[in-house]
Amino acid sequence: MIGITEIAPEVYWLGAKHPELRDFDELFPTSNGSTYNAYLVRGREKVALIDTVKAPFTKDYLDRVASLVPLEQIDLLVVNHTEPDHCGALGALLERNPNIEIYCTKPAENFLKQLYDIPMKTRVVAEGQELDLGGKTLRFLLAPNLHWPDTMFTYLPEQQLLFSCDAFGAHFCGDSLFDDEVPDFSSDFIGYYDAIMRPFKEKIREAVAKVEGLDIQVICPSHGPLRRRDPKSVIASYRTLSAAPPETGRKRALLLTLSPHGNTRNMAAAVRAGMESRGVEVVELAIYGTPAGTIRDELECADALVIGTPTINRDAPPQVWQALSLVSTVTPKGRIGAVFGSYGWSGEAVKLIEERLVGLKYTLAAPGLHYRFTPTEADIAACRGLGEQIGAALLGDK
Repeated sequence: MIGITEIAPEVYWLGAKHPELRDFDELFPTSNGSTYNAYLVRGREKVALIDTVKAPFTKDYLDRVASLVPLEQIDLLVVNHTEPDHCGALGALLERNPNIEIYCTKPAENFLKQLYDIPMKTRVVAEGQELDLGGKTLRFLLAPNLHWPDTMFTYLPEQQLLFSCDAFGAHFCGDSLFDDEVPDFSSDFIGYYDAIMRPFKEKIREAVAKVEGLDIQVICPSHGPLRRRDPKSVIASYRTLSAAPPETGRKRALLLTLSPHGNTRNMAAAVRAGMESRGVEVVELAIYGTPAGTIRDELECADALVIGTPTINRDAPPQVWQALSLVSTVTPKGRIGAVFGSYGWSGEAVKLIEERLVGLKYTLAAPGLHYRFTPTEADIAACRGLGEQIGAALLGDK
């Protein structure tokens, strides 16, 4: 069984390591494994657990806790976040000690009741609320949507420890728990941010503002190494990564095109000209061959998303759907949309992509255009008109 690490006087890491993990939740590649970090804080009067572990590691987790404090003497559990990799051992813990009080946010309380059909004593916390354990204080800082609505941080001022839940974490499992004792994992840190945190940049900025002024010796996240080398720089990196897009003073449209035979791209040129005639700044990217990261960056800067797509086998090509899937991984600056494209046998793609944009909360600037094979001069003129309509929608013109 993996050992216990004392990270500060009477504060212990007793989580689980998962070095062989290669896909987290069957969603995110984890080439260097991950950890499920859980903690115990022992005050003179009360003993608190902070989060638990993923369910398969429950037995070892409970054994570690019991080696420090008998389970029946645990007073409370802080649930910073209710996702199963954080509270997978909660049910077994309450079976052993049903008197444990659970401190969490209101959304977390609701989620726990849906995750576990068992009696539990919950205590909903407020922003800045403090809990005295006897010589040790837990201060709760609400951090909604980092990355679930239920998230909060827990700060231990006496030891200057920040239990930051998923924020500032990484899917990385090293031989040591601490960032100054493992190889460079910056790519895992950035990859984790992109996959988990990036869609919530505005909320990240709010949360960072709450902790930037705290005295912090160690950041204790839910995954990956504990950050003690330079915790302030870790927080600053989140500030930089979550910065709002720069303002240029002009409306900006992202024009994504896929054009196997050039017809859709010819339409795109006219749509672009129409937008530019209204003073719109247009960034045009070919969907095929453009890295996903580039498209994501531009989505965050764009006031409008305009897609040119052919129809292949009665559908939009997979590359177009893949590009659209990136919308949910960022916070788009604006949500004006439009679709156009050329087709041969049938033209379903434009309608299908329009429906998806609407589902992603975009407002269509105008009905989409689709033309069979080579667009005529009249078709090209209509495409320019579509671009002008998009510009009018962006500028608020009727």
